[in-house]
Formats: sequence, structure tokens, C-alpha cells
Amino acid sequence: MENLELNPSSLATICNHIDKSHSQLSQFLSKQVCWNQQDRRCILECLAQVLLEKDYTLLIARHLRPLVLDLLERNAERVKRNGRINHDLHERLCVALSKLLWISPDAQAFAARYFSDAPPVFQRLFFTSEEASTVQYGPRRMKLRDLMAATLRFLKSDCGKFEKLWDWSPCVSQLLMSDVLVRGYTAHCLALVTRMTDNQKNIFLSKLLTSDEILAFEEAQQMTIEKALVLANQGSSFGRKEKKHIQGQLISEDLSQNVVAICGIVLPVRGQKQTEKVNERDMVLVDSTCLNLKRLALAVASQKPVLLEGPIGCGKTALVEFMATVTGHTESSKILKVQLGDQTDSKVRNLIRNKNMIENENDNNYLKI
Repeated sequence: MENLELNPSSLATICNHIDKSHSQLSQFLSKQVCWNQQDRRCILECLAQVLLEKDYTLLIARHLRPLVLDLLERNAERVKRNGRINHDLHERLCVALSKLLWISPDAQAFAARYFSDAPPVFQRLFFTSEEASTVQYGPRRMKLRDLMAATLRFLKSDCGKFEKLWDWSPCVSQLLMSDVLVRGYTAHCLALVTRMTDNQKNIFLSKLLTSDEILAFEEAQQMTIEKALVLANQGSSFGRKEKKHIQGQLISEDLSQNVVAICGIVLPVRGQKQTEKVNERDMVLVDSTCLNLKRLALAVASQKPVLLEGPIGCGKTALVEFMATVTGHTESSKILKVQLGDQTDSKVRNLIRNKNMIENENDNNYLKI
């Protein structure tokens, strides 16, 4: 059972900044005894809801960086609950997710998975008047300017992916909106999608916005983006088995079923989360093993390729197999093992490389090590 640090001082800072509608967090913070499992799960659900508040998204990410993926997965479950899209929550999740793209590799990988079967950020533009009347929005409904700003952030993060993923034709009509920010964000989006040069974009914008409107739009975009957020959870217990947990600590069972904590690093799970018994049987988590696992988990969370070096029998393959097992990559076909040496023919090497390229194009669920 792995413990993750949830610093009460971080919760106190969050409680001091958010409005009274989320006072439930303060109630848990005031408890003088250890949180039970229900308390911890309620805290995570409350934090997941606060994450969707556009004014508090970066606040949550700053203080609870290791839990961002878990909170995103919880919200994705709420959006797609009962097999139907909750459009209000979907829009709020899109806006929050777009703000996390530049500071969290978890958010980038999550976005790729989420939008594989979710509508675009600006999905309300596709609604007919009859369909729009059936959609129920809450008191925190996103404005169209928020949605188009989020759309622009997604495009800037990976234009090639999102320009092909979404139908952009409904956005053209937004160029006639009276809201300067809606027109500005939409124009920048279409400029990226159509691959305009800087000169072409400037001409395009000058036809849609006056010089004063362009200045107002640029001023509205000025914001401070937080950087240098660490992936590691410095207060984690490095995966040691702990029968007791104190206030301020979460255990693996508290997390969403779509994520798993490996030495303080939260990673997405493909399929069913593995049980603790499987973990204990497969690997003994001594300090040196936990340190290597943490480094490997950091690289996987950062979407970076990894090269493991070491003598024969030191545990390189076991480390990868353990990581694959706990993250749900249990199919033997997903792990390719090849003994390479001086006798390996160059044609075999090329065959392996080409096979990996084809499989990676056809299946995005590979664990990339």
C-alpha cells in the first residue's frame, strides 16, 4: 500500500482562496483526528470539482501537482457517466485542461486519451436550437470566449493533432460575433488551422478587428503561466508498505480506478487496476528499486523515451515488466523482448525498428519505455 503526501498546509492555502461554496474542504481540514477512507475520497472529489473552477485550476495544480492526473480522471468519469456526455462538465473540464497543458505532461497525455471519444471544446456550436434547449448548464457555465481561448491553447500545444481531430466549419460564424475576445480567439484558431504565415495572419486580423480591439485583445491575453512544477511527490513514502496512515496522506485505494501511484508518481492505467497482491508478488520494493522505479515513472509521465543501462541480471527487464503490469499493459504482445548483441544481423534490427513504428502508429496504448 503506497502513501501519497497531501499536505494540510496546501489544503489550507487552497481553502483560503476558494469561495464558500466549497466549504466542505475546510470541514475536513479542521478535523483533529486521522482521516478515514471516506474522508479521503470526499476530499479528492471536492478537489476534483474545484479543479474545474477556471479561477482555481492553476492553484490546485501548484499545490497538488502529483494528484492532477487523478483529479482529471475523476472529472472525466463524471462527464461520461451513464454513457452520456454531460456538456456542462465537459466544457468546464476542457477549459481547465487547456490551462494545464503547458505545466503538466499528465494533462497532455490525458487530453489525447480524453478527446479520442469526446466532442470538441466548442461542441455547443454544433447544436441546433432544439438540441441546445435540452442541454442543462449549471451556474458556472463557461462563456464562449472561455471555450475559444481554451481551443486556442489546445491548438498551440499540438496543432497537427487537433486541427485534424475537429471540424472547424462552425467556428467561421464566430468571426461575426460582437464579443472582441470571441472574434480574436476564433481568428487566431483559424489562422493556425489554415497554416497562415505571420503576415497573412496580421492582414486577416486587421480585417476583423480595429487597432484598439487588437490592443484590447492582446492585453486580455496577458497572464502569468506557472512553470517549473516538479513531477515528483517529495513527501511520498517511496512505495513502502504502510499499515498506518496519518492525516495528510492518501493511499492507493483512494485514487481513481483509472490511475495508479508508483513511488509517488501518478500514472494512467489501461484496463483494470492491478491489486496489491500482484505488486507484492512481482517485486520487492527495497529502497534502490523504489528509486529506480520513481525515475522510470517520472520519464513515463513526461512522455520521454528511456534507456536503461546495467549488467546482465541487475533487474532492467523486471523493472519494465513491473511497470507494465501495474499500469495495465499485461498483454504479452505489448512487450517486445529482443536479445541484441554482436551476432544480431542488421536486417533484424531494421525489422524490429519498422515493426515498432507500425505498432505505435496503430496503437497509442503502448507503454513507451
